[in-house]
Amino acid sequence: MLHVLFTCVLITCLSRAHTDCVTYGDCDGLPCVSSTSAKPMSGEAGWSIVSDICPHLEGGKFCCDDHQIEVMKSSLSKADSLLSRCKAAQVNFRTLVCDMVCGPNQSDYLQIEKTEKHGDKTRATHLKYFLSTTYSDKVWKSTKRESKLICGNIFSSCSKNDLFGFIGNNRWTKLRTNYVIEDTPSPGIKHASHQHMKCGGETCTC
Repeated sequence: MLHVLFTCVLITCLSRAHTDCVTYGDCDGLPCVSSTSAKPMSGEAGWSIVSDICPHLEGGKFCCDDHQIEVMKSSLSKADSLLSRCKAAQVNFRTLVCDMVCGPNQSDYLQIEKTEKHGDKTRATHLKYFLSTTYSDKVWKSTKRESKLICGNIFSSCSKNDLFGFIGNNRWTKLRTNYVIEDTPSPGIKHASHQHMKCGGETCTC
């Protein structure tokens, strides 16, 4: 009887310990560390941006606030320009960023590696982002022919390592991201869905 009671208590505690997000809110250009539940946007502008650049995010709640998604939209404008000839590339690259910043199940595939104090808060400086091989292939194969600039190298072909190495660590980003690409999820990890992601089209192909 005591064993059953202990098991029930343990399961309840573990279920309560799980949160949707590992970051939420902006701490001067870096995401604030926050183990919280996903939340809805507070204004019409935020909802409009979600519908525009992250339409695959469902459920009406997110791990980002209105300010963060406005900043994300501005940051994505450069990539959108580089990938403008290929709608599939735009969708896939946006998905990669949307899932990291705003995904409502962010804690399933995102971990914080390093932090620093920021006033009375803590902000993340290094993240670990777990991707399935299929997800990463759709991002890489759809973007590599469109612009070598997105790989940080205009003089050679764009390998998958080039792409994820550059976007995860370059002199223009304060947040460092270690992309972990794997066929099978690591223990405790559930990869973000790639089912809506595109590969190919009239003007481009993977």
